[in-house]
Amino acid sequence: MKRIIRNFLFSMLLVFGSAGCNLDRFPETAMAEKDFWNPRSEDEFEYAANQLYALLGHRWGDTRADDLFRNNYPDDISAGTRKVPAKSDDWTVPYKTVFWANRIIEHAPARGTTASQIDRYVAEAHFFRACAYYQLVCKFGGVPILTRTPGDIDDPILFGPRATREEVMELIYTELNRAARDLPLPSSLAGENGVSKEFGRITRTAALAFKARAALYEGTRRKFHGVDDGREHLLIACEAADSVIGYNEHALYTKGPQPYKDLFEYTGEEASEHILVKLYGYRETQLLTHNYPYQYAVNYGVSRNFLNLYLRDSGLPFVDDPALQLTYNDYFDGRDPRLAQTFLRRGETTYQFGAFVPYAQSRTGFGIRKWVRNDGVTDQPSTLDYALLRYAEVLVTYAEARFEYDGAISDDDLDRTVNLLRDRAGMPHLTNAFVAENGLDMRAELRRERAVELALEGLRYDDLIRWKEAERLLPQDILGARFIAGEWGGTSLGSLEDKLTPQQVLVVEEGGSRFFDPAKDYLYPVPSNDIAQSRGAVVQNPNWKYTPD
Repeated sequence: MKRIIRNFLFSMLLVFGSAGCNLDRFPETAMAEKDFWNPRSEDEFEYAANQLYALLGHRWGDTRADDLFRNNYPDDISAGTRKVPAKSDDWTVPYKTVFWANRIIEHAPARGTTASQIDRYVAEAHFFRACAYYQLVCKFGGVPILTRTPGDIDDPILFGPRATREEVMELIYTELNRAARDLPLPSSLAGENGVSKEFGRITRTAALAFKARAALYEGTRRKFHGVDDGREHLLIACEAADSVIGYNEHALYTKGPQPYKDLFEYTGEEASEHILVKLYGYRETQLLTHNYPYQYAVNYGVSRNFLNLYLRDSGLPFVDDPALQLTYNDYFDGRDPRLAQTFLRRGETTYQFGAFVPYAQSRTGFGIRKWVRNDGVTDQPSTLDYALLRYAEVLVTYAEARFEYDGAISDDDLDRTVNLLRDRAGMPHLTNAFVAENGLDMRAELRRERAVELALEGLRYDDLIRWKEAERLLPQDILGARFIAGEWGGTSLGSLEDKLTPQQVLVVEEGGSRFFDPAKDYLYPVPSNDIAQSRGAVVQNPNWKYTPD
């Protein structure tokens, strides 16, 4: 923690030393922090809040679970081979957000005593502080809580013990309630064509949607890890998600013949379904870009394990029978249309590389279509926005929380949540009668719907952790596409013989080399440097031991 505050104080000097947002007041000298906040105007608070957006993370390329795999780069979390790190961004980056949010909150005038816009920027700081603690509690459990900025590197607040998991969750809810109270609704910011003039800034529905995400995570984690029934948190999730639905500020994107695919391309960037996005492109005087579509096109593949979750178009589960000897495209036929709108069929145009060839462009043999242009145009560097919170997530969150809280879900609630997604996809409705008649399990079907709808959006690992399914699913063989001579370009059977099952299915990673220890792997290890610098206040998570390389 001491290292974090040193870096943070240095970054404060850089920001305030740049005379960043008000050159007229300080034309000759660097701006001291005390002068930055005096007078306390909207401009200062907007500028300070903008720095939090720069810290806003995303989950492109999350390979921790059983779905996404990077070519030639096995993930040590997914494979269970990680060690205790000396330092880690998983610990330090959220605390940087906390420190910055604390500065904004501490310098704010009393709520309601000045321009309401200042209250709004302070509310944004509360939102970001909640997000940072949510990242920490998901990975580490209870962590030290800092709600004020340390005066120096020896401030006692830096050497406090880890708060309990319950205390961190209570803080998250309090922060999000404060945020929702003073944040505007998206419609109050609407400009031409109903698109917000400030699209990308935090709104009230974003705070509530994030509260629903956090509460669902904690409620189900407590339930399936045997802590308690999780009902307190599940009710919070239901109420927060229901509030977002009730505001009627967001709707599923339904334009065009393939709306699910288009939602993740430039055509769907400003859809009201996007509750919160990481913005790219021109922002004032800066051009912010990334290369993630290119990376997905050439460096990543998805597992057969995950693709088997996609239903048949009848609404019944798909059974991956090796005896059927399906070709690559046969595997896609007669399935949930979202399968072919998320992943590439053989021969389909991909990025600027022409027709997709299995294995030549993907470690697993299955290529990615979501977020990747399929018109032959190079999108490098890309300015495509990345969705962090979608209305679709709110719908599946409500459905799952309702089911886990009540032990059942009505057809009416299914129709206002899951079946809206199925209507867009062109899939049969999920009903209690359909589940009963076909011997299905409602919990499994709700989880399936979540996995398919939110595929590759960085939520899969957290889902496996909270459901306590990681110990079952992560140590399995990771499978890819089935090898068929002539379909894989110049790839020969001889070059793959030791990587194929008897049915010619590619084994990407053998289960025997993948591990998950339930006694420790449901939490991240705390970086050893941060433990050492805490003067004994921060203790390591159970069964993790630091071993120097």
